[in-house]
Amino acid sequence: MKRYDAGIQGEQEAENALTRQGMTLRTRRYRAEDGEIDLVMQDGDAIVFVEVKARPQSRAGQGMLAVTPAKQRRICHAAMHYLLENDCMDVPARFDVVEITRDGLIHVKNAFMASM
Repeated sequence: MKRYDAGIQGEQEAENALTRQGMTLRTRRYRAEDGEIDLVMQDGDAIVFVEVKARPQSRAGQGMLAVTPAKQRRICHAAMHYLLENDCMDVPARFDVVEITRDGLIHVKNAFMASM
């Protein structure tokens, strides 16, 4: 399976898992000029920006390492754009990471804080 296809499949798997946890999808693959967010979910009152790392051949923890400070900044910039575009600046938000490995799916809530 190609890397892109594995990523899309991983995003769908993550979306399904988060939906089972009671979240609802706002949008997939949101793109801003300086970043991209895999999934934007609603969890109660909070908007959740989700980075999905599908590493089917890796062990747990490898995907989290790929969410570097530079990647976090790009996600945060895209999140700010999303919040402004959707008039949601006063809505609570958080950044989660879903890692999919051969060991299963790991959902890390509040995986990192907003940084610009």
